[in-house]
Amino acid sequence: MRLHTFGATVALLLVLVSGEDYSNFEEDVNGPLVRSRRSPAGLTGGISELSHEEAEKRLNKSLEKLATGDGPTYRLSKIHSATTQVVAGSLTKINCDLVDADGKEERCDVEIWSRPWLNDGTEITINCPNKELIKQRHSRSALEYAEKKTHKKSNHHNLNKVEHLFAKFQIKFKRNYHTTMEKQMRFRIFKQNLQLIEELNRNEQGSAKYGITEFADMTSPEYKQRTGLWQRDPQKAASNPKAEIPNIDLPKEFDWREKGAISAVKNQGNCGSCWAFSVTGNIEGLHAVRTGVLEQYSEQELLDCDTSDSACNGGLPDNAYEAIEKIGGLELESDYPYHARKDQCHFNSTKIHVKVKGHVDLPKNETAIAQWLIANGPISIGINANAMQFYRGGVSHPPHILCSRKNLDHGVLIVGYGVSDYPMFKKTLPYWIVKNSWGKKWGEQGYYRVYRGDNTCGVSEMSSSAVLDDY
Repeated sequence: MRLHTFGATVALLLVLVSGEDYSNFEEDVNGPLVRSRRSPAGLTGGISELSHEEAEKRLNKSLEKLATGDGPTYRLSKIHSATTQVVAGSLTKINCDLVDADGKEERCDVEIWSRPWLNDGTEITINCPNKELIKQRHSRSALEYAEKKTHKKSNHHNLNKVEHLFAKFQIKFKRNYHTTMEKQMRFRIFKQNLQLIEELNRNEQGSAKYGITEFADMTSPEYKQRTGLWQRDPQKAASNPKAEIPNIDLPKEFDWREKGAISAVKNQGNCGSCWAFSVTGNIEGLHAVRTGVLEQYSEQELLDCDTSDSACNGGLPDNAYEAIEKIGGLELESDYPYHARKDQCHFNSTKIHVKVKGHVDLPKNETAIAQWLIANGPISIGINANAMQFYRGGVSHPPHILCSRKNLDHGVLIVGYGVSDYPMFKKTLPYWIVKNSWGKKWGEQGYYRVYRGDNTCGVSEMSSSAVLDDY
């Protein structure tokens, strides 16, 4: 309300000083009063047009702060109009198209009220017609809270900021540390991970945002326990059968989720069983494409009965395909439910729902992978998960030095591909749509969009598929 009153006061002063009537206000859907005409250029307190380039810079900075804290993830698609005004700070108003974590695009009104002399810095308000109003203050970005990142604040002040973030993290992710020593250790790890988040954001070549996730208090080895992909033996892999690639034209985008071939996002929990989820997802998709019936198969069967892999201590899709063939098939998840630990094998051959008679490798060519995907179904792949630890949304394109193509450590599932267009900047970002197994609260509702075209994070290094038996 104070902002509205101030705006009305400015309008009255403009009439008195300039002799022109700037009191013709329109009320937008968010409530604040907006002038329906522009104030004279250079007039203190007047509304001035803002270049789209500067508006994009301000908006992306605010969206990044929103994403790296506890706020939702948005990415900018297009700016329609932008203004700026001096009102006890700087008030930027932007009408634009935003894309949420689900990939849904909507025209929204955004206000960025910057008051740099205050500790709580900037307030951002996002009003989209089909979503709840978002209004959040942020002091500095989570990244800037890391110690020694600013010379304007004391180290003690920065430490307080990090402690505040850590306290919010503990509440959000229900962390209960048993001892003071453990809490201090996790706090040190948390601070170090803020530096990693900063490095990822600073070097990001796509549109991805990285921030605080449930893995923010974990060391790298602890985080790797949530992956679980073994390295392939190159000599053994060389003898794997090769997939036949259809010679077909590729549409601009394709998504097996839209065709009912992909099951709901699952959660492997604190178990290095990604390899099992990648394989069952592949087989679920192949079966759905072939029969029109989507079923969910048992990862737990693989943990218990696959003797070539090591359950929560990792595995390899190649081994899993062969194990399914040897065991006799896969049961439904409802008949053999997941509990994230190895147990006795209690396979029941009378409950088999799908059989496998082999597996094939795809070439290390992303065009060929897309062609096979369209013709057959989702694809099991290995990927370097370095950038996934703090991923919040967008098209992830870290430089190779931060995400090696060779150090594959996580098994996931390619379900489709697409392109993000930025016509205003004459830029496109082609991407793969990757289904992860860390639950729906991770990433974009459980999915990861990774850049397509230059083998980012090794996305095309190890792609494979089961071959279904006629059952």
